[in-house]
Amino acid sequence: MLKRFLPRQEGFFTLFQQTGDTLVLAATQFHIMLLDLDNQQKYVDAIAAYEEEADKIAHTTFELLHKTFITPFDRNDIHQLTSKLDDILDLINRCAQRFPFYHLTGVPAELIELAELSVHCTKLLKKAIARLNTLKLSDEILKFCDDLNHLESQAHKAVIAGEKDLFLNENDFKQFYKLKEIYSRTKLVINQCQDVANIIRGIVLEYS
Repeated sequence: MLKRFLPRQEGFFTLFQQTGDTLVLAATQFHIMLLDLDNQQKYVDAIAAYEEEADKIAHTTFELLHKTFITPFDRNDIHQLTSKLDDILDLINRCAQRFPFYHLTGVPAELIELAELSVHCTKLLKKAIARLNTLKLSDEILKFCDDLNHLESQAHKAVIAGEKDLFLNENDFKQFYKLKEIYSRTKLVINQCQDVANIIRGIVLEYS
């Protein structure tokens, strides 16, 4: 178990959990935004603030990693986990910023479903991250990772259905391009969540 590696820096786990909290908040705001596009700017601003907060947490984590001699698990794993979580926040932020830029006032049902799935994915990551400090609940962590993989499969189906509808029914090329890009970016958020889950799975299998 990780307790064998004492003394160690417990601050990493607090920082991971802070990032997990921020990630869920940003994903949730994005999902709500799609249901309230008349007021999209307030959600865009909120997500940008969360992304900025995540950048600060990542910076603090990297500084701590540089200063810490004994880390709770492999330094590269900590770096990868921190970077990937920050990347997800950045993706959500960039996707949200596209809405006022593209003057999008409506989205297909499949895109709303995709955003909802991304919220579920971030919540699973948050739960897994919260249990990394001891790994006593390694089976639960692995279950969260498996559940996330199932959500990614659902997301893939939603993207296929949504893009098929675009090809068949959207005659405005500009609108087609805008929505196609939003589909891709939102799906990438879920793909990145899956990448983080794989990193967490590797940590669990290595140290539990």
